[in-house]
Amino acid sequence: MKNYYYTLAALETIRLEEKIPISEDYFLQFAKDTIDAKGYQILLKCRWGLTEPTGFSFADRVLAWEKELRLELAKARILKLPFDIPPDLPDPDGKFNLLEQVRAVIALDSPLDAELYLDQLRWSFLVETGARHYFDLEALVVYYLKLQLALRRNKLQEELGRDSFKKEYAAVADR
Repeated sequence: MKNYYYTLAALETIRLEEKIPISEDYFLQFAKDTIDAKGYQILLKCRWGLTEPTGFSFADRVLAWEKELRLELAKARILKLPFDIPPDLPDPDGKFNLLEQVRAVIALDSPLDAELYLDQLRWSFLVETGARHYFDLEALVVYYLKLQLALRRNKLQEELGRDSFKKEYAAVADR
């Protein structure tokens, strides 16, 4: 297994609640310049929401967790609808047992609070999953996924989100 001492040691620490020290483009270029081509290609496939296998079991496990979380959320949200819709969703495989976390998200009143909770849940999963990895590809995958979460969090703006939500809600309510 390859180690990426220089790459990981040179990257600044990322925290979910703080300003991000680097851009995604900078990170990807730095990774391309400092790791082997195979590792870089795996890294490029590590994006939240993608379901295609990366060919790297660690990354595939993280992305399977995310897929299960999204399926559980979708099922829970469908059940909250005031009309009957047959859930035409694949069943989650249940490897990760995310029902309690999904119930907590669904119980939140604010969409923003739900998104912040989900970000924290994803972050905690990455911290736990990557706990024994320091200078390997697994650690680099965790770093990249954390970077994506933190960049997304920085884009959330309450005013714009509220306006967008009201606009979408009004469009649905007018039907």
